[in-house]
Amino acid sequence: MEEKLIDLVAEVLETEHANLSLDTEFKTDEFDWDSLKGYAILVTLEEEFGVSIEVEDFIATKKVGDLLRLVSG
Repeated sequence: MEEKLIDLVAEVLETEHANLSLDTEFKTDEFDWDSLKGYAILVTLEEEFGVSIEVEDFIATKKVGDLLRLVSG
């Protein structure tokens, strides 16, 4: 699940898988973060993992590992 999550986030952030880990803060200028990328990640995770993520919970995330906790329940 971890590798798939990192692949999906890397695709939305338009970066290489190797540039991300569970400790990576993804909402940064390094990844040209904006609300559209946030929405794309949220929708992608919901579709790929069959989960429903509250917007407030997503907003509270900072690291890729936080996303893993959201999708793994």
